[in-house]
Amino acid sequence: MQQQQIVPIKLLRKYDRPGPRYTSYPTAPVWSDRVDSALYVETLKESSGQVEAPLAIYNHIPFCERRCLYCGCNTVITRNQDRVRSYVHQMKKEIERASVHLGDRKKIAQCHFGGGTPTYLDNDLFDEVLGSLKSSFDFQPDAELSIEVDPRVTTPEQLEYLRQCGFNRISVGVQDFNSEVQVACGRVQSYDQVFSLMEKCRQLGFKGINIDLIYGLPKQTPESFAVSLNQALKLGPDRVAVYSFAYLPKMKAHQRKILEEDLPTTDVKYELFAIAVDRFVGAGYHQIGMDHFALPDDELSIAQSDGRLHRNFMGYTVQSAPEMIGLGLSSIGYIGGSFFQNYPAIDQYGEAINSGKFATYRGMKLSEDDLVRQFVINSLMCNFHLDFSRFADRFGTGYHDYFKEEHGNLTEFFDDDFLEESDQGLAIKPLGRTFVRNIAMTYDAYFNKSDPAGPTFSRTI
Repeated sequence: MQQQQIVPIKLLRKYDRPGPRYTSYPTAPVWSDRVDSALYVETLKESSGQVEAPLAIYNHIPFCERRCLYCGCNTVITRNQDRVRSYVHQMKKEIERASVHLGDRKKIAQCHFGGGTPTYLDNDLFDEVLGSLKSSFDFQPDAELSIEVDPRVTTPEQLEYLRQCGFNRISVGVQDFNSEVQVACGRVQSYDQVFSLMEKCRQLGFKGINIDLIYGLPKQTPESFAVSLNQALKLGPDRVAVYSFAYLPKMKAHQRKILEEDLPTTDVKYELFAIAVDRFVGAGYHQIGMDHFALPDDELSIAQSDGRLHRNFMGYTVQSAPEMIGLGLSSIGYIGGSFFQNYPAIDQYGEAINSGKFATYRGMKLSEDDLVRQFVINSLMCNFHLDFSRFADRFGTGYHDYFKEEHGNLTEFFDDDFLEESDQGLAIKPLGRTFVRNIAMTYDAYFNKSDPAGPTFSRTI
């Protein structure tokens, strides 16, 4: 069991600042529109010879019937089924096109459906997407097939269908159980709805069942959130994600419907997160990254203990598929040492696909320095550890030689008992796990904390 650690409010206050989540490095704001469809095709073809190297696939289904006010995802609100069918047919074209350029490289180790609401698609339309994937690629026997679901719209019949199709992992959107918070967020769902859905998932044999919670929502208080956390623990999820609400009304127009005076104060938000860490670690969950938790016997916890945990745009995983194909609008792929992202607007995406091209509109080809820093940041974010000998073997240089300046900037993290160093490497201590984003920022060559005109990041706490 991990050591339980109360996170002092004074440290949350000290380190709460805008910063990347490091779902990628380099982070998306520094990507360029010079990376386009032509480079994507070239990179797919160049990677086609790695026939034994498995791939991951992310599929973005953007549709929702209504928008949750806190939402930061790329969604399309519609009830127009013709529009949905057109999008599915475009995704199928993209799938088949990617498969052709990848040649004999077909092995799939991980496949995830996110959104939006993936179960917005009825079974027939979902069958079309999944059928195209399975006819174009070779899903490995132990492949992870996962999907995000909304308890308000996902039926028992859909869950049965997904399980029959081979899905083995599921993530349930909860956010908060308090009715006043739900009304303020525009997302009302009962505890019984979530309980029934999770029971059905267990009966069907889904593993690694995850629930998502959010702290910092309107009307949340420490007392109400503590009750929601107790209800979440009562559900007994295998995994829990506890995300910070990023209130960005200038970027997300629908968030303007949330009254700023209804949001918790900064200090209350710190307390909400401190309570969450205390409750889940105290209940025996392992802290995975800064805001994820997993039961000790869950494979994420085991992989983290063994130093085998990976992370990509789909979240934490044990699947060893470092390269990923992104399908659908706004989706991101990583292949051949480059990031590629599709157009975020449905009309732009559809126009590009229907013209016989890919919908790539930006990305980044990583330099050697980017790859070195990516390795360090991923090691710390996933496994809370950086192995000096592994670093030297991989890059042909010593950690302290390469990062002399950056290592000197870690002093405050050592002083605050976040980090410890041995001859073997750096290790993030239990208290420091909450602040792993701040530690990772030390190695980010692009992040400039003093640039007021720079990209807008969510706060680290």
